[in-house]
Amino acid sequence: ILWLKQVLDRGNAEPLGSRPSGTTKHRRKRDMEPITFALRLLLAWAVPIWAFTQDDQPASIVGFVILLSFIATLIETWGFVRELGLPARASKPRASRRLWSFALHLLPLYLLQVWMVTFATGLYLASSQNVPAVSAEPELPQSNPDPVPHVPLLQEDAPPAAVAPALRAGPQAVAATASSPKFELDAPPEALRWNPKTISVVLPCAEEREYALKTVQSVFQMTPADVLHEIVVVDDGSSPALSATHLQPDVQKKYKVTLRRHEDTVGLIGAKKTGGDSATGDLVIFFDCHVAPQKDWHKDFLELISVNYRRMVVPQITGLDIDTWTQVGAGGGLSKCYVTWDGDFKWGGTDDMYMGMLSGGLLGMSRRWWIETGGYDVHMMGWGGENIDQGIRCWVCGGEIVAAPSSQVAHMWRTGEARTGARYKHVGDTIMNRARAMHAWYGQFARKIYDFPSFAHRRQREGDQWYGDMSNFQEVKNRLQGCRPFAWYLRRFKAVYEDAGLLPPEIFMLKHETSGKCLQFLGTAGTSGSGREGTRLGSCDENNHRFFWHLANRRMSDGTCCSGLRAWNTDQCFQGMVGGTASTVVCELSGLDQTQHWRWRDGQLEDGRGNCLGPSAGTWSKALESGPCLSFRNRGGARWTKEAVRMPLETEVYQREQREHPEVFAKINEELKMQDAMRAVPAPCRKMNSGCILLASQDGNTCLDDSGHIVPVSNGCAAIQPQESGMQDGVILLKLATNGACLDNWSDRDPTTWGFYGCHGGNNQRFWRKGEEICDLQSCFGVRPWTPRTSR
Repeated sequence: ILWLKQVLDRGNAEPLGSRPSGTTKHRRKRDMEPITFALRLLLAWAVPIWAFTQDDQPASIVGFVILLSFIATLIETWGFVRELGLPARASKPRASRRLWSFALHLLPLYLLQVWMVTFATGLYLASSQNVPAVSAEPELPQSNPDPVPHVPLLQEDAPPAAVAPALRAGPQAVAATASSPKFELDAPPEALRWNPKTISVVLPCAEEREYALKTVQSVFQMTPADVLHEIVVVDDGSSPALSATHLQPDVQKKYKVTLRRHEDTVGLIGAKKTGGDSATGDLVIFFDCHVAPQKDWHKDFLELISVNYRRMVVPQITGLDIDTWTQVGAGGGLSKCYVTWDGDFKWGGTDDMYMGMLSGGLLGMSRRWWIETGGYDVHMMGWGGENIDQGIRCWVCGGEIVAAPSSQVAHMWRTGEARTGARYKHVGDTIMNRARAMHAWYGQFARKIYDFPSFAHRRQREGDQWYGDMSNFQEVKNRLQGCRPFAWYLRRFKAVYEDAGLLPPEIFMLKHETSGKCLQFLGTAGTSGSGREGTRLGSCDENNHRFFWHLANRRMSDGTCCSGLRAWNTDQCFQGMVGGTASTVVCELSGLDQTQHWRWRDGQLEDGRGNCLGPSAGTWSKALESGPCLSFRNRGGARWTKEAVRMPLETEVYQREQREHPEVFAKINEELKMQDAMRAVPAPCRKMNSGCILLASQDGNTCLDDSGHIVPVSNGCAAIQPQESGMQDGVILLKLATNGACLDNWSDRDPTTWGFYGCHGGNNQRFWRKGEEICDLQSCFGVRPWTPRTSR
């Protein structure tokens, strides 16, 4: 409007064709000022306009950016109005209104606004999701049908010099938050690489006292100063506070300790979440408050996570001498775990660097991945179940878990000795925690948990939603592209769930033909408290799960199923006679434990030494014993039949999801096909002219398998490596290519009973070459080249 008014005034004052005077020139310059003014206003609002086009911008940030542009608009308008009231020549020398001057004014405005929209927004989102409240206790949502207590008021006991800022303004920490629309579930490798430099170690400590101090000192001494960003100690309700007894202000300053405190104990999970939210290093490493990391422990963490910021890394966990605070032995600790159907973890798993489950307290990840996945479940209290949640959450939402090959952390185990006992106040509900993890991630498989009495009884007493509000898990899935189904996780760990028999194609009762009774497992569903249980003959009952069994454990020859017999819905595999009782023990998935090599074959339950399981000759009719198969002839034989054979729920759901959603499994199936082809060949047999052989019968129809059984060639033959023993007379040892154990004749004269045992070179392990055969003192084997085709 102002511009049009100026044009009309100019037309009235200057006839066309008149020569412009000096005054007219200045008037024309002033006529252009409305256009310049409009351009300046547009430029002042450029950043707010751009901010409106970005997703997930916090309203407070956008409002502040708009306020800055509004102030700039007022300043421009005030200057423009002042100039309209001045004579033409009077306005000429005003340098403040020149365009170059305006550009200098505009530059700081742009810099501040762009910083707010990009960098400050990242800080805002990260802090709003992860920083624990220190000024007020958060309130539960009104819609929560099952309120649970939240972490109480936090108090900082650290002196100002030792307290790190809640969030570090670093580009790697906030490069892409969980709310970013750019999150890719299947991101390419190049998008996952980065270069972490610093580590925050989180120690949840409750009444640990001198152990807390020793752990802090050990972490500080074993971590380079330029790598250790801080040690975040969370004092979980210790009374008196650790800051008053062992971690005083001078200790905190000396050892880079940032102290957080819960006035009331909330348990391990809440303490770890507080520590993780407070950590500001590139990597967040969680240790227990009674450990001693060993030299160079940090290197694996930095190296492995630099390849993929979505990786969790688990160190080798060794033993700790609490008197000297040094590692017991030379290493070779535990790390790998798998999850069972009742939401518990067991040691063992795959034979590569990847692991499907976490054992609990010792692990590390990037701070960025901690933010993106949301950390620990805020409704889990106490201890237990958080490892199941984190393990599955990481894999199905685009991450992975690997075992650190060289990083060792010595850990104080609870041995029953008073000094190693827990000193903290017990809070929380482990069964509920595990149920929350399973209902969050198991999907259709969640029905399976009610096969276990500890969960079924809770639902019966407290209702279907006894495990509480699950909306926070759905928020994580929404942020991370929905994540993958649990069936994908099971397929990813095929070596555990298919090849080791946890997804059995059938379960069955084993009925002794003569007595009419069935093999009964005497333990309960789930994890065995003692690690060992008994069995007996009992009246068959199809409604009692303790009568059902299935094949399990991998075969050593090619890694496929199965070499053992597992009690359904338990962690127990049949082991044979122990102390006069037919017993079970915790399953060894790899098949390395030969005492678990029991098979149902040709109507008999046989071990790897030619023994069968049958009714005892004693007076108790329910007792069992093992012995040479022929020895049971006078007792009605040792023949068993499968009864009530059916496919279990878990396998039905697994197969249905693969049929209905083939696109979910397409990529992983291709990867598994290549892995299976490689795994079918033992490492020593992968080279050309490796010398691997199979030991066959004279007619070539049967061979020795990896358990020492004589089986049809179609069942799979063991890969054997003949090795010169260095003894006289050309003695050779026959080593199993998968694990190096030596063929042993068990010191008997039965040419059909063989096994593999640690090599010692004794008479029962000595063999000689005789032409095209290999013989011991009693019998001979034919020799044929071993190939992957003959492994199955």
